[in-house]
Amino acid sequence: MTAGKHRRYGRHVLRMERVYVRRRRVAALILAMLAIMMGAGIGKGVTGVIGVVNNRNHVGTVRLAESGNTTSRSQERRSKVETSEKTKTKATPISNAMGGINAVDGSAAIATTGFTLDDNSRAALDAQIANFTNSGYTASFVLTDLTTGRTLAYNADTPIYSASAIKAPFIMSLAATGTIDLGKVYQAADEQSAEIKQNIDSTLTVSDNTAYKWLVDTFDVNAFNTWSEQAGASARMTTGHGYVTTSARDMARLWTQGYGFLFQHMNSGATDVTDESLQWLSGDMTDSLNSNIHNALGGTQTVYTKAGWISGDGDLYALNDGGLVASPSGPYVLTVLTNACDRNDLLTSLIGTLDSVHSSAMHS
Repeated sequence: MTAGKHRRYGRHVLRMERVYVRRRRVAALILAMLAIMMGAGIGKGVTGVIGVVNNRNHVGTVRLAESGNTTSRSQERRSKVETSEKTKTKATPISNAMGGINAVDGSAAIATTGFTLDDNSRAALDAQIANFTNSGYTASFVLTDLTTGRTLAYNADTPIYSASAIKAPFIMSLAATGTIDLGKVYQAADEQSAEIKQNIDSTLTVSDNTAYKWLVDTFDVNAFNTWSEQAGASARMTTGHGYVTTSARDMARLWTQGYGFLFQHMNSGATDVTDESLQWLSGDMTDSLNSNIHNALGGTQTVYTKAGWISGDGDLYALNDGGLVASPSGPYVLTVLTNACDRNDLLTSLIGTLDSVHSSAMHS
């Protein structure tokens, strides 16, 4: 290498060293500035610096969270709608009927819930009620549609002696609460079950008072009182006495709960209740003695009823009927309580008119 070239090479190396030094000084200055920033808490340490560097990612995360919140709000609204729909779908014949029975006015006037009577239907009912009042009798009734909950009533809260009309609710209470094993009774699985079955058959079909007393004495009244309370009815029995003073409203509540047991498998403590046993029990009520509901409607419709009557014994007067009607226009609960002893003609005529109103005005 020549001397000139050597000097040029030396100057080149010197310049490179100076550039290198300047770069090191700049790098040191940058590091010092970063240290000052971090020491001042601007970046909150290394993590803060990363946070600053990744600020765009952070914004994206926030937006994702906001989107998630939007989704959550959307899901919340959807959940509310679904809950509302579930609430609607949870409506049952029992809840429909109980709602109507509880809501209807109980005074001495024709009252409705869920529909409005047309003039012709009201006039027909007025005429039927006049047949009772003009003869010196008191009549009361509640009719509630099990599909819609629409309810028609008159004197719904007037107290009237139940007589034997309470026998069917009493027996249903024994079965629904598990006080008796309905399956074993139906099959007459043992001597006791066979005796229970015989007494139930006699009580429901021919209103045998001795058979009914045996059931009351054997099983007491606690099951009935519990079942009645569950139905929202105020009817209570006392030990050894299986009859009550009640109202058309309370009897409608009991029969509505009875519908739930017989046809919806809604038990109040009973387990493993078979369809066959329920068919037997309800079958005992399809043509019960002296049922004016059956007399008026049984020729064309299936009814499940229990009548009651008493003509002055113990100064008590009643001609009652209550039960379930499988009408072509929809099933309904009907209870009619009166003190019109021996006037089956009045009761049958009233029931026929009530059925007509159900199939027309209550479904218009």
